[in-house]
Amino acid sequence: MRKKTFIVMGIVSLLYLVFWTIMLNYFPNSPVTHGMGQEQFRPFALQMVTRMGFQFSSMLIALLTIMLGSGAIASELESGLIHGILARPIQRYEYILGKLFGLVILASLYATVLFTLILVIGSFYGLDTILSLTFGQILKGWLLYLLLPVALLCLTVYGSVSLKAVANGIAVIFIYILGNVGGMVEMIGGYLNSDSIISTGIFISLISPFQTIYTTMERVMVPNSELAGSAMSAASLSGSGQPASPWMFIYIALYMLTFVALATWKFSKKDI
Repeated sequence: MRKKTFIVMGIVSLLYLVFWTIMLNYFPNSPVTHGMGQEQFRPFALQMVTRMGFQFSSMLIALLTIMLGSGAIASELESGLIHGILARPIQRYEYILGKLFGLVILASLYATVLFTLILVIGSFYGLDTILSLTFGQILKGWLLYLLLPVALLCLTVYGSVSLKAVANGIAVIFIYILGNVGGMVEMIGGYLNSDSIISTGIFISLISPFQTIYTTMERVMVPNSELAGSAMSAASLSGSGQPASPWMFIYIALYMLTFVALATWKFSKKDI
């Protein structure tokens, strides 16, 4: 099952990279960006195309992460395979941590390959937004890019202990989308200058901090992209969200550790 998941997601990722390559071949070099207002519009267009590259690739990573993690434990509980595994001299917490560690490696490898290909393709087409990146920006952006699937896995593994595979997948997808809604609510609150609406968006982001992680990564990799970000946010339902503060990163770390601890505790109490 995991092999089929990787094959399917590999094909989807390849199709996406082909689509993005076609976009790079057409959009930045189109007559629109070289005609009237080139000085103003070309940087804006490049920022939008670069944001699209990172934004949709992060969605692919999130989808792969959920597909891998939703049935990681639930499927073995349903099939009875877990009995053979736990018959070995292994503690239940070791089983949970081992599963999580293996999934983190798989998701991180996939994310690293996709992140690298976006940079390579962008550099090949001479995107100023990519060529101007420093090593520090790339390193920080890559770490934040990896943080998204790792945080999702902590939640998904807990769900895999508590729910059936399909139910867990649906629940985690809903929570992931909820983070995008939180970003949209914050954006609307900012437009309306309403503290109550902004607070509602922040509360939603605490339940689902994944959009906040992505937004922070994007601000590192595509700085000064507020105008492009506003245009893309207005054209989608993902919202813009706000970059994470240091306190938010502490909360995200506690968020991850809490779900890992809950997964370990619940599995240790589970009647198998």
